[in-house]
Amino acid sequence: MVRKEGQNCRNLRFKIHPTPEQERRLDDTPEYCRLIWNHLLSIQVDLYERFGLSVKRSSLEKHLKNLDYPIHSSVRLDVFQRLCFVFDKFFDDIKNGRLKNTKRKKVKFVKRKDVPCGNNSSGFIKYDGILPKGHPKFKSKEDLSSFRYKQHGNGWYLDGNWLYLSKITNKSNPIKINIDRLSDGELKTCTLKKEGIQWFAYLTVELPDNPTPSTPENAVGIDLGLKSFITTSDDDFVEPPKILRKAEKRLAKEQQKLSRMEFRSRNYNKQKQLVNRIHRKVAAARNHFSHCLSKVLVDKYNLIVFEDLKIKNLVKNNKLAKSISDVGWNKLVQHTVYKVAEKGKIVDKVNPNNTTQVCFHCGTKRKEKLKLEDRTFYCGNCGLEIGRDLNAAVNILTKSSYYNPSMMHTVGLAGINGCGDGTSTTGHGISSQVPSMNQQMLTPSKVEALMVQ
Repeated sequence: MVRKEGQNCRNLRFKIHPTPEQERRLDDTPEYCRLIWNHLLSIQVDLYERFGLSVKRSSLEKHLKNLDYPIHSSVRLDVFQRLCFVFDKFFDDIKNGRLKNTKRKKVKFVKRKDVPCGNNSSGFIKYDGILPKGHPKFKSKEDLSSFRYKQHGNGWYLDGNWLYLSKITNKSNPIKINIDRLSDGELKTCTLKKEGIQWFAYLTVELPDNPTPSTPENAVGIDLGLKSFITTSDDDFVEPPKILRKAEKRLAKEQQKLSRMEFRSRNYNKQKQLVNRIHRKVAAARNHFSHCLSKVLVDKYNLIVFEDLKIKNLVKNNKLAKSISDVGWNKLVQHTVYKVAEKGKIVDKVNPNNTTQVCFHCGTKRKEKLKLEDRTFYCGNCGLEIGRDLNAAVNILTKSSYYNPSMMHTVGLAGINGCGDGTSTTGHGISSQVPSMNQQMLTPSKVEALMVQ
């Protein structure tokens, strides 16, 4: 769904229970979408390679009506719009130089009315050439596992715990959907996605405008790390869940079995589903942990300040890439941002430059940079000795433009003096409210109806 500026939308994920006949139609629909994608893409590629021509999008959109597939018109239109979006991104990347070593062929575009809009609809064009980097690719059977209805009331609608989908269900035989609670708002789109052997519905709801943020009364700065998942300026910390690390042994064992099987055999497909299931459980546990922690932070503070990390650059470090990807910093920030907006509170992101190297008490920058293994910060100017993560968290908080010490109450700063003495007045209040990862891994059903943002 392409959101307009100012739209306040949320995506909700629910499990559905189709009958065998409905499940067969659900399985067929992504395949039809794949054939439409490949057909439209082959028309554009073939015309460009043979005649140096580009196809008008209005002509391609009209061509959708000639494709005889038993799917709703809004689903076809969504496939077409997704293809157009990928083409727009491809040309924009070329224009702005984001794609290196990619050159378009120097062909003069000539408008000719006698050139047909692709081949006849009875067959598909087989393209054996190599498409440029970033160019939309032809989809295989494993590349598409979802499809979307674009408007509530046009192809799909919801009636309590029953979901009606055009071309898949009828009025007397809808699909049962597990909805425990639904946010008040206007229903927009419905995306059906298959995960393993189960189908899920992602409903997009447009919510009323968020309340205007008020002046924050308390604030916290949060340092994201690997030793501690988060360290707050109140001297609280949460240990990293290490979900992937705990599942690594079993995952490696199942992947070894998969590598020894004949490719695309029946046993191969079964084992592949087992490997995928482990990955889905890891993702679900990480998502659940992030939701729990973000809720605790939002309920406790009015102003939450994160460091604006460039995670894509951090994962280039081969020694730390797996650990960085496993903790899921970005997911925590995303979940906190939308929860804060709904409650009329504030989230801010600041530049993390020198937050670890500068003393929060006197503002003096260390001459020698702290290494990753150095866990204590010592200031030679004022004699402050403090944990490096706590020092960074306080610096992150004070960097925020919303932070005003005279109008806010920050618990952790009151217990630390210039000599580095003092104790935390909060203990481990945050970490004690986050469920353990073992419980989450053993009960993945708890995360099925969680909101996805």
